Amino acid sequence: MMRLIAAAALLASASTAQAANILTNGSFENPLVPGTCCVTVIAPGSFSGWSVVVPGDVNVVIGTFGTPGNLTNLAFDGRQYLDLIGERAAGTITQAFATALGQSYRLRFAYSHNIFSVGAASANFSVGGALMGSVSHNTGTNTNLDWRSLTGDFTGTGNPMTLSFTNTAGNQNGGLFLDGVSISAVPEPGTWAMMIGGFGLAGIALRRRRRRQISVLA
Repeated sequence: MMRLIAAAALLASASTAQAANILTNGSFENPLVPGTCCVTVIAPGSFSGWSVVVPGDVNVVIGTFGTPGNLTNLAFDGRQYLDLIGERAAGTITQAFATALGQSYRLRFAYSHNIFSVGAASANFSVGGALMGSVSHNTGTNTNLDWRSLTGDFTGTGNPMTLSFTNTAGNQNGGLFLDGVSISAVPEPGTWAMMIGGFGLAGIALRRRRRRQISVLA
């Protein structure tokens, strides 16, 4: 039975590893923002996994509003997030990542907007040069950014692919916020079947062992 349980545990750990984020700095915790404001990255520039494309700039923002000593963390994940418009113009960020041919991948991210924007902020996102969709947001406040989440799947080409986000509406200090960006491999149906089967066999073996123990005690 121990071998069966070990097999099921290995399948579970393999699934967890497969679901790991293959992006770098998806929650924008690097660079560390000093004080209570932001770090501006101007194109052409880069920061921990991401590149900023000409001609825009972006802000890495600490997730707090208020006065020192009375700060509330409003980030979706961790302590920081990204504003797709920094100090000058609408920004675009990109990150390249390796893929396996025919492998399914899942993109996840959370989005909100700078509460000082006039109207809604919006952005497009693409993978491998193909537009996957667009998002828009205008319901955040200084006490609740009302983060929303989006999930989308795509197929790997076997070559490096590039994820990009481009701000399309908003003004200075009024761009779309991003946080918790991840890309992970999606387990194939056969992998899930093996996991379910492994756990099922382990459960059957455990029940049989318990019955044998009860019979011995009787």
